[in-house]
Amino acid sequence: MKPLTEIRSFPKALRDVLETQFGITSAEAFFEHSVRNAAGIGKALKVPANELEQLKSLVEGHLSPTFVARCRQPVKKHARGVIVE
Repeated sequence: MKPLTEIRSFPKALRDVLETQFGITSAEAFFEHSVRNAAGIGKALKVPANELEQLKSLVEGHLSPTFVARCRQPVKKHARGVIVE
């Protein structure tokens, strides 16, 4: 895991909001949230979509290509059945 604090160009004010209000401290968590729910994280940070996209691109440069590809895959929902023991 790469802490957001290690990405020096990530704005401290936004990093503080992520950490204190949402418990997001890693680059991986921020990236995954920004991919899966861009509108929600943008609203939470009070930033326009283009600024969020810039932040996402900034963080992406610090992540492994495998992780980035996995985040961009669509979420698959699987039905759960009853477990009988």
